[in-house]
Amino acid sequence: MQTAVQNQHSSSELLHLRGTRPLFAEELRTRVAAGARCVRFEYCFSLVFVTVRRQSEVFLTNSWHQRYFWGVWYSFLALLLGPWGIPWGLLWTPWAVWVNISGGADCTAAVLAAVESPSRGFALARVNSPEGQRK
Repeated sequence: MQTAVQNQHSSSELLHLRGTRPLFAEELRTRVAAGARCVRFEYCFSLVFVTVRRQSEVFLTNSWHQRYFWGVWYSFLALLLGPWGIPWGLLWTPWAVWVNISGGADCTAAVLAAVESPSRGFALARVNSPEGQRK
């Protein structure tokens, strides 16, 4: 039997972001107001004439320490797998490292806009997809 409070917050309303437990939209807004940021990190991997550039899932980070830690990890991944492609691996690998060590790509506004949209499930899936934030 569900109570009115349990009905109000069904499991379909939970937001699944990396770096934290599943959150309700109001919890996300509270954390962002307290200084948390939603960020994505870049990486690329290459085979001789093919280079693929991707972004990570959205991470909810509370401090620059967390952003730096994850940025170093994704930079290591890009340096290990990225520079082997000609010519794009040699160009995109330093770009990914720069984005990552500078704290990642901030997508807080896009995540909050997706939370506010009427079709929230579709909008959040799009934000969290690899191509969701690429410009």
